[in-house]
Amino acid sequence: MPRLITLSRAARLVGVKRGALQKRIREGELRTFEGELLLADLLHAYPQTEIEDTTMLERVEHIMENAVNKIIRPAEDSLDTDTLAARILALGQELAQSRQKARRYADLVNDMQQKFDELGPVAEQTQDQTFSKLKDWFTLALSATETAADDSDIIAREAFLRVMAAQVRILPSGHEFFIEGSDSILEAGLRSGLALDYGCSNGNCGKCRAKVVSGQVKKICPHDYVLSETEKGLGYILTCSNTAVTDVVLEAEEALGARDIPQQEIEIRVKKVECPDERIIILHARTPRTRRLRFLAGQYLSLQIEGLPAQYCSIASCPCDDMNLQFHIPAIAGKPLNEQLAGSVKANTAINATGPKGEFTLDEDSPRSVVFIAVNAGFGPVKSLIEHAMALDIAENLYLYWITTPGNSHYLGNLCRSWDDALDNFSYQALEATDSRPVTGLLAEIITNLDAVQELDFYVCTPDPLLEPVETVLTDNGVDLSHLRMEPIRQNQAE
Repeated sequence: MPRLITLSRAARLVGVKRGALQKRIREGELRTFEGELLLADLLHAYPQTEIEDTTMLERVEHIMENAVNKIIRPAEDSLDTDTLAARILALGQELAQSRQKARRYADLVNDMQQKFDELGPVAEQTQDQTFSKLKDWFTLALSATETAADDSDIIAREAFLRVMAAQVRILPSGHEFFIEGSDSILEAGLRSGLALDYGCSNGNCGKCRAKVVSGQVKKICPHDYVLSETEKGLGYILTCSNTAVTDVVLEAEEALGARDIPQQEIEIRVKKVECPDERIIILHARTPRTRRLRFLAGQYLSLQIEGLPAQYCSIASCPCDDMNLQFHIPAIAGKPLNEQLAGSVKANTAINATGPKGEFTLDEDSPRSVVFIAVNAGFGPVKSLIEHAMALDIAENLYLYWITTPGNSHYLGNLCRSWDDALDNFSYQALEATDSRPVTGLLAEIITNLDAVQELDFYVCTPDPLLEPVETVLTDNGVDLSHLRMEPIRQNQAE
């Protein structure tokens, strides 16, 4: 029988992004069977020399650990011996079953060979051409099997990956992610960019409840929420308190859009405040460990320091690190929150955060490459979207154009350049608008230099007065309005 492999594990095996494999699937180069790839097709598309080249995979892992804000795991957070033993045992059982099946097939082939030899003389006497053709085909097929290319190396690599990292598949969405070390299923899912349902993340509320369809899980920490005996019998677990021992399929709730994210009110604490230039304030804040913020990349919050009016601020960090939040706030005189942050605010100051709000979110079902356009502090929510797109690893190509107007700067240009250097499918251009080359003129130039703009998704965050002229320029130059999402820089007083 043909050997199948999941899309996520195939991407790891050959050292490319999932988007590269998805493109080949759409172009008919790779065949899928119930969401899995034929290993023979993968070997044909990626010869051995390319399989050994894991440069792209290493680059992606590097950028995801360093350039993107992630939860930092301690060095000792590695596979425990029980989990490792269970995965090796599962592979051993699979190997035993495969060997047993191979022996049965070998016996069947030998029996067929003997039968052909027995019936051969009779067929020659009766001049049965059909039998002769069938025997010739069988002989050729058997010879081809014996001389087929040795794919044991890639099979061994795939087995090694299965020992080191279990794969989780979520139903009904079909989303997949890997669990490495002793991460919980919830932690690994969030780190991979999935919006799994959860509340407290420490076993008290039960909102992360999921049903195990197949595979083996292991409880790694106690939880106060009590599952009924019926729920236990049906295979329900809390994803915040369990890890995957083997590859696992779960039925679990996911947020598929902004409407699925509940409104929350959380007291966050200031970690630090940076002012990279006189026009921007970067606020780093942290949620309580037991009350993390659920949000989608690109959304915004209402922030309020006691005694000051609340103000809307876009989130500039990735949902994959829901405890550590970042905000890029324009330094505008007369805004009480801005003046407090830029002046006398101290570390650990309490800020009341309410939300999230907004529909400026990533279309995760789109197979198209993505163009991000940020003007000035519009880079904040765009940064959140980019980091989320990197975590999901779905877009074939990502393009970032960061435009600044006079007096503003590319205050995190080094970060953008690190993405450009580390990722083969990411492109960054820093542009400066002038009186002779306004923002709209630069946008027209950008569109002119892009191929097939109708087949691209566009995400644009710009000051409010530029929204309408920017939309006009983009649509007049061929951008499909249904592929365009726009957002103003959030800086108004909250309602």
